[in-house]
Amino acid sequence: MVRGVACIVHERLQPASAMSSSSPRALINLRQLEVLRAVMRYRTTIGAAEELGMSQPAVSNAIKLAEAKIGFPLFDRISNRLVPTQEARILFADAEPLFMMHQAIQQKAWDLRTGRAGVLRIFATAELSEFLVPKVLRHFVAEHPEVKITLEIMRMDELLDGVETGIADVGVAMKPPMRPGLIREVLVEAEIMCISPMDDPLAGLPVVTPHDLRGRRLVGPPPGSPLGAMIEDVFQRSGDHFAPDFQVRFNNVASTLVEEGLGIGLVDELTAKSGWHSKFKAHRFRPRVPIPVCAMLAREKPPQRLPHAFIGYARKLMQEQLVAVAPMESGREA
Repeated sequence: MVRGVACIVHERLQPASAMSSSSPRALINLRQLEVLRAVMRYRTTIGAAEELGMSQPAVSNAIKLAEAKIGFPLFDRISNRLVPTQEARILFADAEPLFMMHQAIQQKAWDLRTGRAGVLRIFATAELSEFLVPKVLRHFVAEHPEVKITLEIMRMDELLDGVETGIADVGVAMKPPMRPGLIREVLVEAEIMCISPMDDPLAGLPVVTPHDLRGRRLVGPPPGSPLGAMIEDVFQRSGDHFAPDFQVRFNNVASTLVEEGLGIGLVDELTAKSGWHSKFKAHRFRPRVPIPVCAMLAREKPPQRLPHAFIGYARKLMQEQLVAVAPMESGREA
């Protein structure tokens, strides 16, 4: 071991000329190659200095040091111009891929800094993932073209677990329950709407109440679900009973059943206004049943650019979706 250290010390004490044959990589460094490249482009040290942000003497000195260390001239001085030698051209040709790689790394670093590159993992419930999240992603990807997207459709409990444990970067759901390990951001407050087949007698009503739905075949969430419990409470306060003939957990499925003429549906406002379905009429439902649409982030996870950028696009698109006037809303109450 002592002998090995002594050999290393001995080598470090040797002059550069003695080490040149055993350490060819020490002949020229990346900074000197960068100077060489700039001088070859401009053929003057002044132009190279301006590009590199160096002084002209510093560029000249870098060339002299490189030539002294490498053992042959890199430029011929002809009429105040620096003409690269054949050896310099060979070095430049081999070094060019290094500069291209460096530029690519710089661009990647900038993309990561500005949130234009990376990976984004999204968990969403079915009714949001069918039409709303894809619309958000269309705008998101236009500004973040290098981002790799993973979109998973999850039940509410799986969604919350995935975000809380860090498997997903962001979750999107309607009226998610609160959890201590999650941050819940309300993107928009929607409400329950009523949808009916185009030729149904209800089609002419801008507003529908539980009284209007007496005796009708209903399509809606199970009474024991979060949305179903809210609707059931409104029905009870109106003196009616909410017992949907078709109990459907996901609103996008409920709207398809209504299109097939199987009943009157109670769905969220985003689904009713999505434009995805065209064979039903949308009506305001009163008394009003508010539904917060939320994005969820892990509380213990440091803030990240991509999830927050996605949330910004989602909030903007959902707000625009709610402002859009459905065909049957022009006559609704103020």
